[in-house]
Amino acid sequence: MTDLLIVTSETDIHADVVINELQNSNIRAIRLNSESFIKTSKYAYSWQASGNPSQSFLSFEDSLKEVQDIGVIWWRKPQDYQVFPEVDDAWAIKYCQEETESLIYSLSGLYPKARWVNNYYKIRLPSHRINQIPIIPPTLVTNSYDAACNFVTQQGKCIVKPMRYSGFLHDEKQYSCYTRPIDVETLETFRESIRLAPVFIQKRIQKKAEYRVTLIGKQSFVCRIDAEHTNDADVTLDWRVAEPDKLVHVPDKLPIDYLNKLHQMLDEFGLNFGAFDMNSSKI
Repeated sequence: MTDLLIVTSETDIHADVVINELQNSNIRAIRLNSESFIKTSKYAYSWQASGNPSQSFLSFEDSLKEVQDIGVIWWRKPQDYQVFPEVDDAWAIKYCQEETESLIYSLSGLYPKARWVNNYYKIRLPSHRINQIPIIPPTLVTNSYDAACNFVTQQGKCIVKPMRYSGFLHDEKQYSCYTRPIDVETLETFRESIRLAPVFIQKRIQKKAEYRVTLIGKQSFVCRIDAEHTNDADVTLDWRVAEPDKLVHVPDKLPIDYLNKLHQMLDEFGLNFGAFDMNSSKI
């Protein structure tokens, strides 16, 4: 049996689904939640003077699982590391969190034979939206009100979205940051706050169809997502606003040349897994 180590957080419902599906397989899923790692894990790693490992031990009290031999590491969405209650000094908290983070970022050294989906150090580059510029519509990132107004005026209908930030947890409720329309009037409302952080604006594409394309290894899975029937402008703009069961998901196909380009993109980044959200535009 192969151990699959899933590095994620407590709010990752996608990992929940995968773990459930793997229960009757020959893969044993072991979940590492960043929030509880400090409090619920026990570990010991040692090396001889030659650099050869002499001990490798990792267990989790919350799941009563002990790592045997990690074959695959799935890097999902780890969040902050929560320290023990008795650690209340700000510098001590920072020390505990950063040392723990360093340990987690060293998994490739701790388990050098494990395969990754995807290696953390390889996904950092494409995870930042600006590094995807060659395959996206006219785009502006700025902290200038004048530059933002000029871009929106020139491009017409536009949208604004975060470059990386996905959301936050408040009062045990998860909030997300979705794509929203932006115009000159709205920019005027936020005239004084645009300088506070980068603002990412794109020309809005009139959608004909939306797709989620998932690539794993040499395989590809194309799903067409229909949000038009909801008659909800927010959902039509960003289907992630709606609950998945309110959308129509249809297995579909895309031209092989197009899929080959997506595989080529993964190859260039050194990745073996990718999920692409895309749409075909109305002409």
